[in-house]
Order: sequence, then structure tokens, then C-alpha cells
Amino acid sequence: MPVRTDTAKHEESITVMKFALFLPASWTDKDTVHQSRIYGEVLEQARYAEELGFDSLWIAEHHSSRYGIFPSLMPILSHIAAQTKTIRLGAGVSVLPFHNPIRLAEETAMVDLLSNGRLNLGVGRGSADYEYGNFKIDFDSRDDRFREVLDIILGLWTTEDFTYHGRYHQVDGITIAPRPLQKPHPPVHVAVSRTAASIDIAVARDMPVLTTYFTPVDDTLALMRLYSERCDAAGRVSQMAEMPFFRFIYLSEDEKAANEIPEKAITWVRDLSAYRRTITKGDEIHIDLDQWRKESGEESRSYQSELANNYFCTPDQCIDRIAELQSQHGISYFGANFAFGSMEHAKVMASMKLFAQEVMPKFR
Repeated sequence: MPVRTDTAKHEESITVMKFALFLPASWTDKDTVHQSRIYGEVLEQARYAEELGFDSLWIAEHHSSRYGIFPSLMPILSHIAAQTKTIRLGAGVSVLPFHNPIRLAEETAMVDLLSNGRLNLGVGRGSADYEYGNFKIDFDSRDDRFREVLDIILGLWTTEDFTYHGRYHQVDGITIAPRPLQKPHPPVHVAVSRTAASIDIAVARDMPVLTTYFTPVDDTLALMRLYSERCDAAGRVSQMAEMPFFRFIYLSEDEKAANEIPEKAITWVRDLSAYRRTITKGDEIHIDLDQWRKESGEESRSYQSELANNYFCTPDQCIDRIAELQSQHGISYFGANFAFGSMEHAKVMASMKLFAQEVMPKFR
């Protein structure tokens, strides 16, 4: 049933929304002793998200990275599945060109069974040149590899004695076991951050897309509009309702604190992301970002632009901004990344609680 916000600015009816949580597992302190702590904090945040009523959680695959230390998603999703009951478990995303399609089809089927049908598989091509360099995979082959692995996984999930002959992968009469619990298969989301190519792949296979909090708000909304337009042109039904609109979030009742506290954490994220785009092999583990910025002349993104594109605000301001997304752009699934960069675990948990208690009820 529609509900109404109690803010004067939004007296119109508000449609029920869904809410997602993104857990990147960033490793900002170089000492490896912190890695175990980070995993423990992610698990606690995952359990708390279910307790607070989030609909889904999502994690991402990264390699030799400090931004995220989940190189393989199915083991951690299985672990989270064992500690939760209802929250949906999203791979956001598995980088398909790095995977053997038979093994990934089998492992995702296992997670779907172990979670009692809660898996959402996000798939992407990846954008880090150095990860391709380390795997000794030609970066320019990523589009074809992605399509082959995706189509083989879909075939193995749904077809016995499946055969596929591609340029990079061949499958001859294979039936996998186990098979996924969800029918015809777990939901698959195609990652898109910049271009229409991934949107076309998703539309052709009748799948939703998965956008990222790294993409500015206006660009993300444009990608979502383009997705709906391509669905209309192809005679497909848009699955916008299954596409979380992700943003970095930090909430506080104190507006000044909400604006200022995230600056260090989000600056680390942006600087590391900028550095990652400059390397084609090796890793980002030992980089001194302050020194790199000085030597490269790289300018950090304006913090004012971060405030405009993310939700570093009070709960009431957050309600207003989400309501505007909903009323003006048809967004009905909102995703939050509270645990970015060096944001302390206690602050993450407090911000999650404030969001769940003050914001989410206004849209349910």
C-alpha cells in the first residue's frame, strides 16, 4: 500500500521501495593483520542488514586490490548464507572473463541451493587493465569472453547435455550437478557503468542492469533511461524495479557532521580508483596515494561534487532526495554503500541503523 512521508515537502503518496546494501570490504590499513578484522566486520554488517530489514546485500570481485579484498565471491556468499535467512545475496559483480564457465555455473548453483534460492548473480567484464594483465588475458578480448561465459553459464543452468563451441570456451554435452534452486535460474544482472554495449547485452537476454555508485547521479539516471528505451524498442518489459540505484551514504542527525565526516574516506576511494586506471600490471597494494598524487599532478575530485552525488546528510534530507528520485525518475530500489574507504565500523553500523529506522519506513 502507498505510504506518505511526514515531511511537508513530500505530501504526495510514496510507492513501496526496496533497499540494498553494498559491502566492498575495503582494506585501507596496509598491515595484513587487518584483513581478518575486515572480513569479520563485513559479516557483522551482513547480519545486521537482515535484522534491519534490507532486501539484499551485494559484494564485488577484485584482485590484488585494497579497494575490495574479495577475489572470489561464492565462498563469502556461502558463508553469509549460513548466517542469514531472508536477505538476498548479490554478486555485484563476478568478472566473467576471469572464470571458467563450467566451474562458475556449478559454484553459483551450489550457493543458490545453500541459500534456499537467494542468489542474484551480477556479471561484468571488469575495467581494471592491471587485473587482465596479471591473468595474462588480452584486455581487448573481454567483450567476447564475457558473452561466451555468460551464455555457457545460462546454458548449463537450464539445459542437460549442453554443448557450446566458442572462440575461447568449448563445452561438449555437459550436465552440471547441482542445478540452481530458482527457476528457470537465479536472476542475472549485467553491470553497466559508462556505455550502451552492456545495456544491449542485458536487453537481448531479458536481464536487468546493475549500475554503480561510482557513476555520477545524472549519468546513472541516463543509463537507466537508456535501458528502458532499449527495452521498449526490443519489445521487452523493463526490469527497473530490480535494479538498485546505489550511492555512497553517511547519515547523522548533525548536518555538519554528516557533511564533513565522510571526506577522508571518500577521498581515499576516489584517489585509489584514479590510480587503478593508470596501471596495466602488478597491483595497487603498496602505492602511497599522497605521494602518487603529488608526483602525478592528479587532482582529487571536488568534495562538493561528492556531496552532490552522494548522500552525506541527515535522515530527513535523505528522505527528500530518495523521494525525488522516486517521483521524478521512477526509482523503486535504492542501494547504499555505508562502508566505503576508511569509514569506521561503528560509524557504518550507526549509519545503517539510522537509515533503517528513519528513512526506510517512509517508503514502506
